[in-house]
Amino acid sequence: DTFKERYNSLITARKFVAYCLHLGDAKHEYSEYIIPLLPLAFEALEVTVEKEENRVEEDSKINVAKRALEADVVKGFRHSIADMSSSAVIYYGKNEDISRVLSVVRKASKHEYWQVRHAAAHFLRCFQGYHKFLFDKEHAVLTTNTVAALLADERRDVSSAAMAALTGILAATPAKVVTELVNKYVSMANRTKIKRKKKNAVAPMVTDITEEVKAKEEKERKRSRNQQTSVFFLCATVLAMPYDTPAHVPAALAAISKHSFEKSAPLAIRDVVKKCCAEFKRTHMSDNWEVHRKQFTQEQLEALEDVVSAPHYYA
Repeated sequence: DTFKERYNSLITARKFVAYCLHLGDAKHEYSEYIIPLLPLAFEALEVTVEKEENRVEEDSKINVAKRALEADVVKGFRHSIADMSSSAVIYYGKNEDISRVLSVVRKASKHEYWQVRHAAAHFLRCFQGYHKFLFDKEHAVLTTNTVAALLADERRDVSSAAMAALTGILAATPAKVVTELVNKYVSMANRTKIKRKKKNAVAPMVTDITEEVKAKEEKERKRSRNQQTSVFFLCATVLAMPYDTPAHVPAALAAISKHSFEKSAPLAIRDVVKKCCAEFKRTHMSDNWEVHRKQFTQEQLEALEDVVSAPHYYA
């Protein structure tokens, strides 16, 4: 049976990885054995039973057995991927190994199955935390860009995992770099609010309606992706500083506050903005609020108050 052979092979590979990480000399075996098996670990998260069920009608008992075996293997590889990201720290002088790992994870972050993209986001969260002192500038940029690209994922699980990973990454990023990124995404957020059509606007004459509709749909999809990416990124920069208020935080809060209204953003983005601002209120607007308040301009304070003071009547 091809199915059983595949999953028995995956179980063997997973046990080999576990032995290398926990029983072997991981820092030397990571490069030779673990990194080559990393793509296999991500691919093992892909569910195949449902695809086979669509093609072939099988006995229900056989399908149940297959699902149980597959679930066990997927669960095991999730643990293995977590171990790979944190248990074996790549030792000094092996920057090429870090690049190899990041290259594999970047490819996994573009996988068609959301479970694989979700695992890639979690992997980078742990991997960056354990290796941040070994990262050079290129590694840091590649990690940040890979996670930022997942912020606009259509699957909420993936975008939430990416935002959580980005929060940890930005907490360990130099303030100067974070400020530059905030300026970039504030500009993007300001450009991507939903714009309401004017009631008396006259539609232009179009010769090819189909092409015009396709162009508009593609433009709207791009705007929507950029809006979610920029707003989620700015929320991550706020959450990365739970008890401090550097200069870029008020700017980020003022920018995301504009996306808390029904007329300017969809529900999913409004919810994230309100939760972010509520968390900022919980951690900052209490004992030491007078100290944090000095970092805000009057306009920024008013924008924040619009979100945290009371629910919007028209929202």
